[in-house]
Amino acid sequence: MTTGSTSIDLTNEQKELRLQYERLKIEFSELFALKNEMLSHEAPLLTSLYLELIGRKLYEVYCLSVELSKLKQRMTLLQAYVNRNQIPEITVVDKKIETQFAEYQKKIEDEAQRLAAAKEYLKGSFLSAEETKELKGIYYTIVKRLHPDINADLTEDQKELFVKAQAAYDLLDINTLQIILISLDIGKKEDSEEYNLAEKVKKLAENVSVLTNQIDALNREFPYVLREKLSDEAWIKAEQEDADKQLETYKTEIEKYKQYVILLEEWKPA
Repeated sequence: MTTGSTSIDLTNEQKELRLQYERLKIEFSELFALKNEMLSHEAPLLTSLYLELIGRKLYEVYCLSVELSKLKQRMTLLQAYVNRNQIPEITVVDKKIETQFAEYQKKIEDEAQRLAAAKEYLKGSFLSAEETKELKGIYYTIVKRLHPDINADLTEDQKELFVKAQAAYDLLDINTLQIILISLDIGKKEDSEEYNLAEKVKKLAENVSVLTNQIDALNREFPYVLREKLSDEAWIKAEQEDADKQLETYKTEIEKYKQYVILLEEWKPA
């Protein structure tokens, strides 16, 4: 009888489960970090680029479209006075227009704030390629050690540490992530307990599948669908030229309706 050893030989099935679990931990960590990167950093960057390069002109188009709609409605309200052979009450018309277009005005103001925020975001400082690589690497390691879906027996302190790591990653705070990484016992031996390992593998595989589907769905949505287009100068130029054409059309229409409105505002009964 062999003595001096407390280890138990693993079956082939147990060995395979361990390998699967380790592979899934790596895959989950990579996918989780990728999704967080997309939501925290890529989305605001792509959105800001779109708003600055194209959205600003589309905003002008929208503002002019609202102005034209206001003029048309104003002309309709003024025409009603003419039809009744009454002097138009300009203040009453102004009030009705303000009420009817309050929602549109709110949207214009909100969009103006988005454009201003996008401009400021693009002015902000960004990490270098080396710093970005370091940030992702540290975060990936922390995710592998502290994400609840991978580590079922986390303490409350460890859970709180993971929340801090997520916040630091969102803020591109490498220093805080480095401190968190140092505070972890990276050399700690992984729990070798085989209890319910098959269930852990099954659950982790499900989580990997969910993350994969979520990332695929994001890639089909704005702003991720614009990744390549926003680096395509020809596409950007075509979009800007199309917006310019719309602007000219609206400006022409607006000038025409302004003349109609002036005539109606100055109209007096015979």
